[in-house]
Amino acid sequence: MKSAFILCGCLIALLLSSMSAPAPARPQNQREEFVAIGNMPAVNGSEMVGAGATVNVSIYLESYSTDGEARAMASQFAAGGYKALRKALEKATLKGRITISGREGAYDLKLLRSKTTEGARRIFAIGERPIRFLDAYYSGRTHDYQFGILQLELKNAGGLEGGSGVLVHGGTIKGLEADTITVEDSIFEPVRLASVRKQ
Repeated sequence: MKSAFILCGCLIALLLSSMSAPAPARPQNQREEFVAIGNMPAVNGSEMVGAGATVNVSIYLESYSTDGEARAMASQFAAGGYKALRKALEKATLKGRITISGREGAYDLKLLRSKTTEGARRIFAIGERPIRFLDAYYSGRTHDYQFGILQLELKNAGGLEGGSGVLVHGGTIKGLEADTITVEDSIFEPVRLASVRKQ
């Protein structure tokens, strides 16, 4: 009888602990792929496409940066500015990449974060240099310590995740925290991503 009470108590404790446990976090190594339509801004003298044209954009997210990695980069940026962040990104492992139809190569992403709030998901990613295959479109006007930045705003509708976003060719960063980024105004108008959808 005593062993039966002990067994019952263990089962109740196990049930209560499972009910109070938080939902599992998104696996850091979960691979995701998105496609989007990139609306090119009006830039005079473009060698890439005419003003207002569109391109097909593919976004491959291999793994997300850990909390520790993100906090370390935010701390380095706060302490040493663009130069410190650039060095940290250069040493970081590849987290994802972006390709644009009709352009050779891929753009590497080194800091990649995803945050879910109120049924929506926000993703941002940074590479340590301007997005090279957009150089021709922006006539090669780049400056030191500017970054390539991806931002996505996603919602889940009927089990399908999609939304919009921006692709910043050579952005300057005003603020960086583990789960948020603030991009300063840039002389480069971003490529606006429409019809973003998860594959």
